[in-house]
Amino acid sequence: MPKDSIGPRIKALRKGRGLTQEQLAKDLGYSHKSVVTHIEKGESEMSYEKILLLLRTYHIDANELFDQKYIDRIDDLLGEERNKAKHDKVVVYLHGLHGSAKEIDEYRFLSKWYDLKGLDYEDGNPWEVGPIIQAKFKELIAPYKEVVVIANSIGAFYAYEYLGDFPIDHAFFISPIASMSKILFDYIFTGQVSEKELEEKKFVTAPDGTLLSYDFFKKYRGNDYHGRWDVETDLLRGSRDELVYIENLEDFLKAHPQSKLTILEGAEHYIHDKEEMDFVRDWIARTLRV
Repeated sequence: MPKDSIGPRIKALRKGRGLTQEQLAKDLGYSHKSVVTHIEKGESEMSYEKILLLLRTYHIDANELFDQKYIDRIDDLLGEERNKAKHDKVVVYLHGLHGSAKEIDEYRFLSKWYDLKGLDYEDGNPWEVGPIIQAKFKELIAPYKEVVVIANSIGAFYAYEYLGDFPIDHAFFISPIASMSKILFDYIFTGQVSEKELEEKKFVTAPDGTLLSYDFFKKYRGNDYHGRWDVETDLLRGSRDELVYIENLEDFLKAHPQSKLTILEGAEHYIHDKEEMDFVRDWIARTLRV
């Protein structure tokens, strides 16, 4: 990292967080605050490894500090780190719609006990991505004796629908789509799509750009659960989530008695701010006893 680009940004970050040079040096494992002083003045370089530690320690998005060419290098390092097997246990993350496998870095605190893997899939049609997810999941978990899944939104649907035959020790579903039938019927109940038109055309694009399949709609009509799911599962729902109905989660709990539900007061479907993510991390840590 060039000396002239990093120093002022680190100094601005430190002051913005109300940190002393001593505090920052201690958090980053430097032996003395003078190292931070030299970095901020542009007299010393800061290694990419220390930058990664900075981002994780203070939950910072790299885009807030660095130009794209440096972000690309940071992403490369993270990718190399993810691919190294250090433990016999793994956490696999399934993102939600328009999400990213890189979101696994939100759970970097688990890396002391688990390898962390983000399962990257394109936002394809739900009736088509199953084999892709299964093949990638099989490859990711192959070297490990213990497997934990963290899945967000529709990622939870993909987990319980497509991954039930794999050896999974525990799962955490965040804002889970627990009823695909509810999602599909909403398009019809709100008049966005006609059931008759869907049946006749087999495929219809809704006003929001979502492609709907009549065969997929028919499959989930009156039956939300097709795959086997016998995994101990913790579910987390924001109290203000307008996409995941509490009634659907109650149905999921009845169908999967090895599951339990936690409510995050005030949170909406997209759980993302610092306080909410701190709650999520603590929720997972308490359950895994780490």
